[in-house]
Amino acid sequence: MLGKKWKLLVVIGVLAWSMLTLFRLASEKELQHLEHLASLPPTDLQREVVEKARKVPGWDKLNNFEQEDAIKRGFEEAQYANNIQVLSRWHSPALSQVPVLSEYANGCILTNLKLGLDLRGGSQLLLQALPSKQVPEITPEVMRGVETVINNRVNSLGVSETIVQRTGQDRLIVELPGVKDPQQAKDRIGTTALLEFKELSVLAEGQPGWVDVGLTGAEFKHAQAVPMVSGGTWRILFEFKPDGAKKFGDLTSRLVGRQIGIFLDGEPTERGPDGRPLPVDQYRGITVREPILGGNGEITGNFTKDQAVDLAVKLNAGALPVPVKILQERTVGATLGQDSIHKSMVAGVVGIALVMLFMVGVYGVPGLVANTALILYTLTTLAIFQTIPVTLTLAGIAGFILSVGMAVDANILIFERTKEELKNGKNLYTAIETGFSRAFSAIFDSNVNSLIACGVLMLFGTSIVKGFAVTLAIGVAVSMFSAITASRELLHLVPKRFALFGVKHDRKKPKLVSKEA
Repeated sequence: MLGKKWKLLVVIGVLAWSMLTLFRLASEKELQHLEHLASLPPTDLQREVVEKARKVPGWDKLNNFEQEDAIKRGFEEAQYANNIQVLSRWHSPALSQVPVLSEYANGCILTNLKLGLDLRGGSQLLLQALPSKQVPEITPEVMRGVETVINNRVNSLGVSETIVQRTGQDRLIVELPGVKDPQQAKDRIGTTALLEFKELSVLAEGQPGWVDVGLTGAEFKHAQAVPMVSGGTWRILFEFKPDGAKKFGDLTSRLVGRQIGIFLDGEPTERGPDGRPLPVDQYRGITVREPILGGNGEITGNFTKDQAVDLAVKLNAGALPVPVKILQERTVGATLGQDSIHKSMVAGVVGIALVMLFMVGVYGVPGLVANTALILYTLTTLAIFQTIPVTLTLAGIAGFILSVGMAVDANILIFERTKEELKNGKNLYTAIETGFSRAFSAIFDSNVNSLIACGVLMLFGTSIVKGFAVTLAIGVAVSMFSAITASRELLHLVPKRFALFGVKHDRKKPKLVSKEA
């Protein structure tokens, strides 16, 4: 019995998975916590996540990997909070009387579909990599290095679903959905962030000057912004990698009693009263009092909290291999994004509703079955979008709505073939099975062609076109399951009193009549 029903069990399992993946039940307290995380600016978010992680029982006993994992989970929760969509809220005094459900007396149902720049609002930057003396030519390898560093930097902003994509030979498109401070993003992305240690020496002209010693921030293992004990200003604590620790130890041993300077992108890290870096001719560096052999040190320079955090992030992300220039900036307001979401939802609901009405009007009960499979298709596709996750843009929503029509198109092919089999004298059960079998080749060929087209768009298209292609491809793949498997099993579940295609359901196979009879 179970062997004959395995397909139906698969359909039920997919439906259950889709519902559990797509929707989440949350209490009012939990929702307020998520909304609080989503409202925090990047620096405050980073501080709160780290402070919460340090309150984990046994934090001091955790190794570096376990501590980093705890902090990572905190940022993942914050990214989840950035993308929640509340579908329904309720206030139920009755639930407060049930101990197990009392916390959900005030609650909501939410989902977590990732929304792109054009739906959430935010900023889009077009960057160009520039040649330098050290790197005279922008090669694909150089661009991969630039892309990696930019990715690390924008991810540290606490912005979810950022997109960093190469375009052309020397350009990058950076999309920052929901970014709250575009200027901070530009400052963090657009600077090279090359930290250099230099010693004060006598130059060839006989004047004192700063000389490179071959030690840079690339040797850092970790950097962290912390407040000064006196308050008011911040500093950056750093730790070198083993090789860097040895170089730093040798350098400080050689320079005891002399000055060592720390420069960021050619400018001293020390800042004047106006908050700007000191001129090089006024910078005196730091006097080395004793060798520093442990590989740890600090950078001070009258930093504000935001400046210190920003510098620590840049050092952890690494220096850009070449300078970059911001060619273009485009900002999408949150209001415009919400308006786009509203219009997209209206278009989607109207489109699906019209398709459902058409199916019921033309096919009756089989149309209802197709609509049920269409609901399963919609839930499953959206659940896959959330799981991968797929960043939904206006183009992506268009691809999804288009795939809805293609999903129904498969049912129409199947139903028409079933009608033909009934006209040929077959009973309903056999006609349904034969109709699905014979329509499969046409559905398969059509969908494969669509998938090939989607593959070409994903390979050669821009970010917007790729979003359309990804959602369409997933929708086409899921439509194969909903049409071939779900509709088929649901048709066989329709009671006999409902005549499908004008014929009552008969599961008996036709008897074979011998020629002698």
